[in-house]
Amino acid sequence: MTAKEAMELLESLIQTKKLIKIVLSDKEADAEWDKVLIRPVKIKEQDFMQFEKFKNNKSYHFNMETACLYEEISISVKQFKQAYIHAEGKDYHLSRKGEKYFSKESENSCCHKEVEHNKVKKYLLPEGKAIDFLVYLGVMSKEGKVYKHSYAKYRQINKYLEFIENTIKELQEKKWIEDEIRILDFGCGKSYLTFALYYYLREIQKINFHIIGLDLKEDVIKHCNRIAKELGYENLEFLTGNIQDFETLKEVDFVFSLHACDNATDYSILKALELNAKAILAVPCCQHEFFHKINKNKKSPLFENINLLGKHGILLERFSSLATDAYRSAFLELHGYRTQVMEFIDMEHTPKNILIKAIYEGRVKNEDKKREEYQKFLKFLGIDPILQ
Repeated sequence: MTAKEAMELLESLIQTKKLIKIVLSDKEADAEWDKVLIRPVKIKEQDFMQFEKFKNNKSYHFNMETACLYEEISISVKQFKQAYIHAEGKDYHLSRKGEKYFSKESENSCCHKEVEHNKVKKYLLPEGKAIDFLVYLGVMSKEGKVYKHSYAKYRQINKYLEFIENTIKELQEKKWIEDEIRILDFGCGKSYLTFALYYYLREIQKINFHIIGLDLKEDVIKHCNRIAKELGYENLEFLTGNIQDFETLKEVDFVFSLHACDNATDYSILKALELNAKAILAVPCCQHEFFHKINKNKKSPLFENINLLGKHGILLERFSSLATDAYRSAFLELHGYRTQVMEFIDMEHTPKNILIKAIYEGRVKNEDKKREEYQKFLKFLGIDPILQ
């Protein structure tokens, strides 16, 4: 089979709407992408071809109409030695050597199904059902429809609950939770996520719980307590105060702080350790401490090895933010936690999207090695963090 014949086959499958997907792999040495997936999608009743291109474990999407479609497919095909074509009733496996393709065909029983581009995502708090606190807070109508201007907040709430759900499952598997789960929300603010957690634990998990939200702003706390009272939310209270001074509980199971500014995240971590928290979730914000301390100490090994950072403030600022959260993760591991650092929500919603998840393991694995790495990292930065 020649290259021309291979393209004619693809054009025929696309035009007859029998194509289900194309997978291009085994890239040429000069290829830009590691792998390419091509599939038909329907957007607002119009047919498109979606290209998903992979590079360095990341994927990039774009949709294309018919006008330039075959030229784009032809360019993509030439960059790979293998092409798998999955179509209605038949699969084709093409292997290219030079300009010639060797084809293997096999029958299948697949029927083509039109794929909607915007699939309805299953959320823990589903749209279509009126959820009392979302209605009260103006995210959702009384008919259960999410307002257009509130969709980013709605997705953020559901994404947050996915992390909560996975964390609670881990605590239950480790039998860290007994009759009741005690939860602290440090820097709760307007408490959209606190109310979401309450609803999730009561209506979905159906377990006993007690939640406390803490914030410095007295007017915000009064507002949250009023909402909780009007909604009839029991075992939920909001307190005005500083994280460092919190003494209402002596032990907790779960501490989280979302977008606590600068060292407020560090103080919430320290208080979580003091209260023997079994799980910690933190989405840090405005990590200024490392930036100021690194910038002040020009003689640190960091500047000796990577002086370019000192020349460009924005690069040093971003490096400092990542270094701060890497340090926090290492600090928690030295205190017996297994940590993960991951993306909280998409960058399009907020650039403050790093989440640190820590589950208490009860012991430190490879403690000597971790402590050595920890000390080397601090020496490299040339600073003494507040958390230390």
